[in-house]
Amino acid sequence: MHSESNAIADRIGENIRGRRERLLFTLEELARRAELQEHTLWRIERGTIMPSVLNLVHLADVLECRPGELLHGVSATMDEVS
Repeated sequence: MHSESNAIADRIGENIRGRRERLLFTLEELARRAELQEHTLWRIERGTIMPSVLNLVHLADVLECRPGELLHGVSATMDEVS
């Protein structure tokens, strides 16, 4: 279970970072717009913490996408495909 949650956090973080970079937002700018601490967003992007649903919704709003898009590629069997 632990490796599964790590793989999921990694994938979500990659999706957020990729979307942020495509929109040319700095980490600081996205954190400010999403009302997150910069170090919290940094940890989310690196997969060291899992974002709350509320934070995921805030990030999706700022990144001009649906929350589900930030979950792209996430499945319950992440540890089996990593």
